[in-house]
Amino acid sequence: MSFLKCDKCGSNYSLEEDLMLCRNCNYPLMIQYDLDRIHEDFDFKRLSGRVRSIWRYFEFLPRIEDKFIVSLMEGLTPILDSNRIIDLFGLRGLKFKLEYLNPTGSLKDRGSTLLISWVNKLGVKSIADDSSGNAGISLSAYSAKAGINCTIYVPEHTPIDKIIQAISYGAKVVRVSGGRTETSKEIMSLWKMGKLYYASHNMSPFFLDGFKTFAYEVIEQLNGDLPDHIIFPTGGGSLFLGAYRGFMEAKAIGWINDIPKLHIVQPEACNPIVKAFERRLSYVEPIVEGETIAGGLRISNPPRGESILKALYDCKGFAVSVSEGEIVDGYIKLAKEGIFAEPTSATVIPALKRLLDLNVICKDEKVLLPITGFGLKDVKTAVKIFHGESQIK
Repeated sequence: MSFLKCDKCGSNYSLEEDLMLCRNCNYPLMIQYDLDRIHEDFDFKRLSGRVRSIWRYFEFLPRIEDKFIVSLMEGLTPILDSNRIIDLFGLRGLKFKLEYLNPTGSLKDRGSTLLISWVNKLGVKSIADDSSGNAGISLSAYSAKAGINCTIYVPEHTPIDKIIQAISYGAKVVRVSGGRTETSKEIMSLWKMGKLYYASHNMSPFFLDGFKTFAYEVIEQLNGDLPDHIIFPTGGGSLFLGAYRGFMEAKAIGWINDIPKLHIVQPEACNPIVKAFERRLSYVEPIVEGETIAGGLRISNPPRGESILKALYDCKGFAVSVSEGEIVDGYIKLAKEGIFAEPTSATVIPALKRLLDLNVICKDEKVLLPITGFGLKDVKTAVKIFHGESQIK
């Protein structure tokens, strides 16, 4: 039996209450499962005959009838061996998981399929979210598939490439003056006045739950030969926190014996989690968001900050910041591997170097890097970088 639980105060709620925030402390909720039941029902040997999407792991997900499931065959993204960067850093093993090969070009499809399936089950006909790009694009596509109206509120400087993709799926896009903070305040105000159904990718327990499947895929695709370290670009923290929960659930039922060390990278221009980690805080203090080409990580006050830090400490992970120049260098290095990624994804390359320099990662260990978004999501930045016009220092 699954239910909603607050990771901050421990309050429990029924899934049918369709809540995002705890009524007692206003903290985002998570879905909890009967792991003993999953242990009885799940047999990884049966996976080979199942649907090739995240729904192959249905035992670990909320029970939603097939007729309500909205899927674009997301998940099972390939894992690629490094040919060039591995030699540059002298690592024993380096692999990339190409999350940009999800249907809409980013990792966000893992969350969208679950959230929109749940919304579809409830019979909701119109939703809204605030997003700098990829989450809004993804929710727009899955809403189109389900026949649900979708409105996306975006910061004023969101790349036109991302806006056009959302519009192409039929979404209404509303530009908000300012950055991510102002955009979030705008939609939160409308939600509290009851003017929209807020399908928040940062706060929905259903959206978060879809990212657990990243961990299950890594276990399945690598036949249990797990990496020693995984580095996650982190803004709102859905992939990091979801993967942590997935690995922990797999360990709890005996599918694996231990989990990798999970690390976080943020740009120096917006690094609230790193600042909290450096001070060994249990909570994240909001900061003023600065300008960064890694737009997907420009979140000054992640709603699940306490849960992210708790998970980071528990798995003996580390959090580091990287400069704009280092992100550009990582962007170019990935391209020379044959991987055209958006700048947010490129943060993992300088983060790997930083963690090696700090001896957090040793050269005889194996590392996995998720590549979260496709390069065509931000063509303007690509043109600047590869034509030598970038003024980023």
